[in-house]
Amino acid sequence: MSTYSRLIELTVELKKKTDEAKTYFERHRLGGEEADFYQDVKPFADSVRQTVEEWEPLVRSMIQTEKPAYLHEQQIDTMLENMEMAAVTCFQQDTKKKRFQERYKSIHYTLSMVEQAVEA
Repeated sequence: MSTYSRLIELTVELKKKTDEAKTYFERHRLGGEEADFYQDVKPFADSVRQTVEEWEPLVRSMIQTEKPAYLHEQQIDTMLENMEMAAVTCFQQDTKKKRFQERYKSIHYTLSMVEQAVEA
């Protein structure tokens, strides 16, 4: 499997995990359901971290090699921070709806930009 096909595969997986975080947010924050740290929060956050750890060096390498016009390493830094926050705050009752939605949109936008850069 080529590096770029693996990057696309992991990017799609991160999009799915972002959608999963949104589902958890709706269930736990908006629906009022309590989340168990060891059964819900930690396994999800760990799975996100594991995917990100494989994805990050691939995307950084692609950016340095291909130099896409509309994708920069600072965007990746921001996306990684947002992804980490979303993976944990999606379970918390006190998470602000607007802030979570903005993170969600930002993550999806950056991941879409990665897909476009690889496919170009």
